[in-house]
Amino acid sequence: MLCTAALADPVWVVDPGSPGPDLPPQGRSLFDHLTISNGEQVIPYPFEQLVTAIGARLDADSAYLGQPVKQVLIPLGRSLQREAAAPDFFHSPRIVLAVDSEPAADAGLLLRDRLFIGYLEAADVLEIISYNEQAARFEFQVVRDYRAGGQPQVTYARRVVCMACHQNAAPIFARPLWDETNASREVADRLEHVGSDFHGIPVTGGVDIAYAIDNATDRANAFALTQKLWLEACGLGDAADACRRALFIRTLQSALNGGRGFERVSDSYQSALRAVMSRRSLQAWPDGLLISDADIVNRRPLAGLATPAGGDDADRLLQQADVDGRSEPLMPRPAAAVWTPEADDLVERAVTGLTQFIAAADLQRIDQRLAQSPTSGTSLSADCDAVGTPADGNERIKVVCQGADIELRGLIQRDAAGNTLSGRMRSVRIADTEFGALSVGGSADGAGVLHVTLQYPESPLRPRFANADALAGLTLRRHASGNGKATIEVQRRHESVLLSDAVERTAGQSGALFEQRPFLRAALMPALFRELGITTGDWCCADDGSVSPPRVAQVTEPPDDPLLAPFFKVCGACHRSDEPFPPNFLAGGAGQARRTLAHCAERIQYRLGMWDLAPSQRPKSTMPPHHAGSLEGARLGQWMDGLLKELREALTGVTSDAGVPLPSTAQALGKPYYTLRRCLPAG
Repeated sequence: MLCTAALADPVWVVDPGSPGPDLPPQGRSLFDHLTISNGEQVIPYPFEQLVTAIGARLDADSAYLGQPVKQVLIPLGRSLQREAAAPDFFHSPRIVLAVDSEPAADAGLLLRDRLFIGYLEAADVLEIISYNEQAARFEFQVVRDYRAGGQPQVTYARRVVCMACHQNAAPIFARPLWDETNASREVADRLEHVGSDFHGIPVTGGVDIAYAIDNATDRANAFALTQKLWLEACGLGDAADACRRALFIRTLQSALNGGRGFERVSDSYQSALRAVMSRRSLQAWPDGLLISDADIVNRRPLAGLATPAGGDDADRLLQQADVDGRSEPLMPRPAAAVWTPEADDLVERAVTGLTQFIAAADLQRIDQRLAQSPTSGTSLSADCDAVGTPADGNERIKVVCQGADIELRGLIQRDAAGNTLSGRMRSVRIADTEFGALSVGGSADGAGVLHVTLQYPESPLRPRFANADALAGLTLRRHASGNGKATIEVQRRHESVLLSDAVERTAGQSGALFEQRPFLRAALMPALFRELGITTGDWCCADDGSVSPPRVAQVTEPPDDPLLAPFFKVCGACHRSDEPFPPNFLAGGAGQARRTLAHCAERIQYRLGMWDLAPSQRPKSTMPPHHAGSLEGARLGQWMDGLLKELREALTGVTSDAGVPLPSTAQALGKPYYTLRRCLPAG
């Protein structure tokens, strides 16, 4: 059950205050695996070549809109590099890229909803968010010097910086109507004054691409909960391993039948899975789980501005580029919901989430192998109405069955010349499974018996029951009396036992497969393939031994300077790396840090001044932002009279020593923020 009311002590699925280590605790990012070969990391340039390299790993035929890679343009956005293109924002719009498509059949690399890239040409920077399956988390990386003639350098970013906005430790995107992007007619019109496309991305395209990216970020946001359920909801020990095996079996069932359910009546489900997960979740999360929010508010930066032909000046555009506090992703966001799962809901949420960790190509190979494997079968029969009428030399047969075990309605068209069948069953229920609409194929034999095959129109997989038994087809025998009555017999192949037995045998290959570790497609699927007799091929990414050592952004050690000490204590987590964004005013030695602080003093003073205003009155986010949501009452007073006071006094001291004294806080807040000197490193 989902609710928005706060409970006694719910647990964050992803704690926004605990970013974790900058370098992966194990494994590597998918971006590393994509771009590292023979120990060397090569980032294709220009950007179009990088997009092509990514697209080569994807199945374009099944992609939504026929585009395996989705890209939008954001000239006036909210990224860390948003000021880099000023004042020519529309000459260098930020590109946001998301992969939401299935991998190519032989790719081995599952990038769907797992790779997101931001590119701002004016900054020569790529920002990468990509999944790390071994660590069960998204990694944040920066590629600097990404330009013609440059030497791209890839580093893992400071997670505390990234999670100031990405408070879900995953990609974020605006809510509809995505008015910052070229989905907005206002934005697209201005971009068209510069060019019809940017790096191959058309300026005009409607809302479908932005909608797809929004959906991809929402799905990506669910990965953390899925992994938490896999890791923790079964507990520890032999019972936990059996629980995860049972969960994996239900995941395969649901994935193979297109999300139409899974087996939940057996003793295995009730005792090994449902009861174990319910008991463990009540112990671990008695007050529920807090679900992070992947959505930030929609922002319309061009509201009220005329088109370029109307003569807007650069100052007005700079004003519109400034992000107000209500739209600032730095502002602490509450949980999207509190989830208090009941037993069946717990299993269903875990199964639904885990299906997103299996590729369509994996399922097709399993489906094909099961179809080739011998197994037993059973059948169900029912009396139906089957009324045939001639139609252009063919016969149209209206079929209606309404029984306890079989319900179906639809039309079968029989080609009299070749006795081939076509048509559509618009609704099918057999036993405990709702199949929905199915396409009709097959043929009629010499005795007039119709041998019907059924297939989902949108899927290459064969229709399956909830437990993954295959719906092998049906036969329709019309009664000799010609009264429109018929008998239908449905064939069911017991392939579920082949699947569950194979999963149980995988535990014998390696006892670690179902231990308390992240769900690893690259480990679980090859093990399953071996037991089913399927050639395994190459899989990514359970082994990171072939990639080069990771690098992280460098940080400056605090100097022995009493005026700088408060800044390093409070601001050092974000502002002392060698990355220019966010402003690295604490980088370098004491002398450089003092000069940069003096240069940035106006904006620092303004952001510190936000603490003097009520949250609803703040035109900008506070600095530091990560304190804003957790300080109230006595703790807020301690902060205001303690470290905040020290920061203000130290800022006054630094600027006084530099000969650039500051105005009062009240005077500083009287100016629009965008008019203050940009906070860039001095020199």
